Amino acid sequence: MRADAEDNRRALLDAAREVFVEEGTSVALDKIAKRAGVGIGTLYRRFADRDALLRGVIVDTFESMTAAVRAAQEPGAAQPSWERLVRAVADLGIGPALPIIFRERLDLIDEPTVAASMREAIAAVEDVYRRAQEAGELRADVSFLEIQMLAGMLSMGRPTYPPTVEPGAITDRLVGILLDGLRLSPGNSALPGVAMVFNPLDPADRAAVERAVAEENARIRKLRG
Repeated sequence: MRADAEDNRRALLDAAREVFVEEGTSVALDKIAKRAGVGIGTLYRRFADRDALLRGVIVDTFESMTAAVRAAQEPGAAQPSWERLVRAVADLGIGPALPIIFRERLDLIDEPTVAASMREAIAAVEDVYRRAQEAGELRADVSFLEIQMLAGMLSMGRPTYPPTVEPGAITDRLVGILLDGLRLSPGNSALPGVAMVFNPLDPADRAAVERAVAEENARIRKLRG
């Protein structure tokens, strides 16, 4: 792919992720093209339809996670791999895009490319955190999903940072606070409840999500009258 074509694709994926969060997955595609700074024709040349764009956003997100795992495992760094991975996820800027997309289009999990990218990312991420727990670096009473959720929250918090604060500096502080709470230490407090475990590729978890989504949609319809 030519450099300009890849730049356009990257801009469209980033814009789509932002707009889907702001307005949902049924938003007019020309809004996404405008946000990306390209014409609607360019969007359709890169993504044939809305479903192709949604798949593109999902697959790109999971591929970014897998790439973050590879980068975190490169030798020679002062920090352990799991700490570098937490920071990398916080820097990805993923935000709430995946939950919003799957809430509206859970059926996309059945797409082979989506399922494959999700499976690879989950396995890679969990392997890093599991090794850290086995090495006594990472506390064992938190789940891999909870770590990813916490790191993901930092990635979507930047627009809410005070305008007088340099985003990179506050992210460094927030990641530091998060890492300090995740490290295994004699001073760790017991966590309330039980660790959250969820895998959208597991049939039981998938069924639970489908029920929850149906109930939420029914609640919304009732509120709207």
